[in-house]
Amino acid sequence: GARSLYSEGTAILATTATVVEKGRQAASEVLETAVVDIEFEKGRFSVTGTDRGIDILALALRQKERAAAGEAATLLDAAEVADIPAHTFPNGCHVAEVEVDPETGIISIPRYIVMDDVGHALNPLIVRGQVHGGVAQGVGQAFFERTSYDEASGQLLSASFMDYALPRADDLPDIEVDFIEVLCETNPLGVKGAGEAGAVGSPPAVINALIHALAVKSIDMPATPEVVWKALAGAA
Repeated sequence: GARSLYSEGTAILATTATVVEKGRQAASEVLETAVVDIEFEKGRFSVTGTDRGIDILALALRQKERAAAGEAATLLDAAEVADIPAHTFPNGCHVAEVEVDPETGIISIPRYIVMDDVGHALNPLIVRGQVHGGVAQGVGQAFFERTSYDEASGQLLSASFMDYALPRADDLPDIEVDFIEVLCETNPLGVKGAGEAGAVGSPPAVINALIHALAVKSIDMPATPEVVWKALAGAA
């Protein structure tokens, strides 16, 4: 999201590090070996160089049961507070190609390309999905969505999807998304925000492309076919 990963993610990272350290201590008690000989990998604590080990969930349950029975046991519970010294922001470039039917004013987008720097993309598939959704929102703002009110009463007139247009699948092309990962230096995950990246970049990209196609200086959003047709007639 915009800040979820570098704030909550930093807290989760710090807390899990504490859990693992407590787990190493607890595993040394259960496996009867020195803490320095305990390693943690893929959810399992084991004695270095042997096949002796215990799963983290089994270890946590065992320690709780021992504590409930009155035995001395290191529990794996942990809570950490993450300090967020600075906010961070993504940056990128959106390139849109639009085509306009001069007879009807209908716009199509044959190609759309995004190159974003979101820092370390922990899950590129999810980040691409976020960018796709954001681009769809931005294209909707640019070409379709209009909130209308009655001038006399102030009543919202576009209160349902019968009156408020959203972009549909066939209004959008395959959106090409790629990343340049420049690690952020203000958080231990090296991540930057990604939540609004698509929605912020897409309206100016498609509107600038439309202005170029129409050879006009500006056009108001939403650039519906009626608005585009009138702009073409005015330019002519």
